[in-house]
Order: sequence, then C-alpha cells, then structure tokens
Amino acid sequence: MGKPAALFPAALCAILLAPFPSLAQSTGFLRVTPEVGRLSVEHVKKVTIGGGSSSSASSASGLRLGANLAAGVRRELPGDWMLGAEFEGTIFVRRAIEGTIQATPRGNVHDVWPGSWDYGDRYGIGLSLVAGRRFGSGGSRGYVFGGPRRTWSEFATGGVDPATGEAGEDRDRLTTIPWTVGIGATLGGAWPVDIRVRYSRSYLDWIIEQGSLRLDYRYNISGLSVSVGVGVAG
Repeated sequence: MGKPAALFPAALCAILLAPFPSLAQSTGFLRVTPEVGRLSVEHVKKVTIGGGSSSSASSASGLRLGANLAAGVRRELPGDWMLGAEFEGTIFVRRAIEGTIQATPRGNVHDVWPGSWDYGDRYGIGLSLVAGRRFGSGGSRGYVFGGPRRTWSEFATGGVDPATGEAGEDRDRLTTIPWTVGIGATLGGAWPVDIRVRYSRSYLDWIIEQGSLRLDYRYNISGLSVSVGVGVAG
C-alpha cells in the first residue's frame, strides 16, 4: 500500500479521538449491503523489442455484483453534524470484463499480436472517512465519504502469432488500490436503511520481461455502484 494510503488509518484515528465538546458522543454501527455497479476497463498492451515499440488499446464495460460488510464508529457533533470512520470488506461475484486487443500489422518485430483479455474483481477491503448531517426527526442523515479500497483481482491478456496461429496467455492475480468517493443517506429506525452511490478509479501497470522482449500491460479501471442495505447502531 502506498504512503498516502498507509497514513489514512492514522489520520482517521486522530480525527475521531480529538477532544470535541462534551455534548459529542460516539456510537458504533454494523451494516450489510449488496452492491451493484457498472465497471469500465481500458487495457493497453505495449510490446518493446529490437529498439522499437508498438501499442494497442481496447476498452470494455460490464456489470459488477458484490456483498459488503462494514463496521465503524461515528461521533455526533454540535449542530447535528457527524464525523465517522468505517472499515469494510467486500466479496465480488466473479464476473469477468472481457475485450479484444487488435493487432498492429505494420511488419515490425515489435508488432502487437491480436488476442483476448479479461479482468475480474474477487474481494477487497477498505477504509473510509464519513462526514454528514442529521435531517428531519429521528436518526436520518445525509453524508459524503471517501477513502482507499485494496482490491484483489484477476488479470489476463493473450496474443495469437499471426505467422503460426500459436496462442499464448499471461494471467495473474494482482492488487490495485482504488480511491473511492460517494454520497449516501441513512434512514433512521431500529434497523437503519443505508443508501449510497460510490465512484472508484484505479490503474495497474503489469510488466513482463523475457530477455530483450518487454511487455507492458496497463489496466485503467473505473466504476460506479449503488448499494442499499440495513444496519444496526450500537
């Protein structure tokens, strides 16, 4: 995890443990939500050999489904304001985003071969800072949130040698650290209903070197998701 992401938990603790006025109080919460979203992936493949290079790009989108379990703490502030932090774990249904890389048939030794690629999320963990304000009567509130989510995913890209028809594939399970931001609302009650919209973005550079051959694979990943679930406050 990069330095900004590593400092994020310490910053959350410092904020939540700061000496607020005596009217403030902290409560814990637990929330379970299904997550439905649309994921867009751009895959760029670059081949470098013999002092030259060629690249080709392909984009694809698809549905992403997951289940999210979050636990955290929030602190009530004067003026109906709230500040909180939450830790979440997400398991994604294995749905691959698939695309096809087009060839660069220019007669160069570093031409990109045509081939299919795919990407799929497996599971993730994250930290978020939450800030919001109570509205109406009861425990209903609107809020904004943001933070890093470490995601374990499966990446694959392939190529077919135009001269021989021989196919090959590189496949691995790697991690990205998308930063997420969003807005949400909690409708108060014995079982609070939580509704949120989340946007995330990340990228991965995957490099494979085989002698004088270098393969640069880049994945640019962005997603927009909606979740509706229930929780319980301590």
